[in-house]
Amino acid sequence: MLEQFPVAPMLLVLLIPLAYSFWKRKERKAVIVVCIACVFTVAFYPLVNILANLVPTVGYFLGKIILFIFIPILAVFFLEKWSLKNIFIDFGVRRKALGKSVSLGIAAAIVTIAITLLVSVTQWDLAFRSIMFFESFTEEFFFRGFLLLYLMKKTTPKIAYSTSVLGFVLIHPQHFNSLFLISTIAQGLLLAWVAGKTKNIIGPWIAHGANRFFPSLLRMIFQ
Repeated sequence: MLEQFPVAPMLLVLLIPLAYSFWKRKERKAVIVVCIACVFTVAFYPLVNILANLVPTVGYFLGKIILFIFIPILAVFFLEKWSLKNIFIDFGVRRKALGKSVSLGIAAAIVTIAITLLVSVTQWDLAFRSIMFFESFTEEFFFRGFLLLYLMKKTTPKIAYSTSVLGFVLIHPQHFNSLFLISTIAQGLLLAWVAGKTKNIIGPWIAHGANRFFPSLLRMIFQ
């Protein structure tokens, strides 16, 4: 099942905001809609592979945009009736605190790149890694924008951080049996911290993308 639905484990963390909303008896509709959006993301994940087979690389990117950007936008529009511009701003795609976000993102990238170089020796195609730099925005929009910044408004910072970080780690089951899990956990923690501190996901996106690209570049240069 994990081969077809590799992001399915993240559904487990939805018990955290669900339990909170029903216990506190507030924002239950919002949390339920967030959970439904996550279920749809998991259910339609095979679409990513279908599109990737039809149009290599570009299809994969398009599939991730549909699942990790389009579905959350639909969910929030259904709940809030916000404009597309306001949804992006609320999810941390904005100019405010941009400099601070980028600065902290670069600092986080240095840490995660160092960890990645220490725990992984895998060589990746540099051209593919370049494209994956931009694709990483889709995961930042979903995990730092939707499951952190938006959920923080509906629950509490602790609930949102727990959901975002654990969800991000659990969508990478391929790393569960390798030391690369350390890098994934570090990314989840650091990028959530940057996004939460600045309410801006541009820095986390740069850090996430850099951690995909620069380890391959450095290995190509020094090996």
